[in-house]
Amino acid sequence: MAKVIFDDALKGAYSDFNVEQASEATVDYKQVTTLGVESLVAAVFGVLGFFWTPFILASLLGLILGILAQRKIMKAPEEISGGAMTTIAVALSAVLLVSSVAWKTYAYFVSAPPGYQILPFDDMALTKDGAVADEIAMLDGHKVYIQGYMYPTKQHAGIESFTLVRTLGYCQYCSPGTNPADMIAVQMERGQSVKYKANKLVAVGGVLTVNPNWRDQPGTIPYSIKASVFR
Repeated sequence: MAKVIFDDALKGAYSDFNVEQASEATVDYKQVTTLGVESLVAAVFGVLGFFWTPFILASLLGLILGILAQRKIMKAPEEISGGAMTTIAVALSAVLLVSSVAWKTYAYFVSAPPGYQILPFDDMALTKDGAVADEIAMLDGHKVYIQGYMYPTKQHAGIESFTLVRTLGYCQYCSPGTNPADMIAVQMERGQSVKYKANKLVAVGGVLTVNPNWRDQPGTIPYSIKASVFR
């Protein structure tokens, strides 16, 4: 009798062990993709790209690692997890990469080099009688930095002089009635030349020359620049 009870208890214990072992076997463990984690970390560091240019590469690295992680997950979805995290890392990296490059490009064109004064075309408007404003005349001989568009030219490279105009419209619909204050004659420093940039905003920095007597000299315009900076 005692032996029967012992055998039943042993069978019960063995049965419980099998059930527990079976339940453990059904637990699905997946490895979190290391590339996905690295992609997310790189994306976070990519935020610094707005302040320090080299960190823009962190966003690019995050994007590459994220794409590689997604491909790895697609090949073995039952073994590797982290798809949502990787998607977030890729999206974040892409947004940071595009926005930081755009910001740096904008800052590059808008911010003047050291020693140069930003001079918008709006400030160079002539007075009602066609004279140069006093505050602009005072800048004669000073280094200025101004943005505009290159007047169309047949030459596409090795350009040593050109006309900078205020808006793209002047390039597309140039006419004799163009406002003289909306044009600047640009002469590059000796040994420097530029390529023609069609329909693209450019920036020029150099020494401004103001010609207050331009109205008495047919065919001339009031402003010219001896340029050493071209962006």
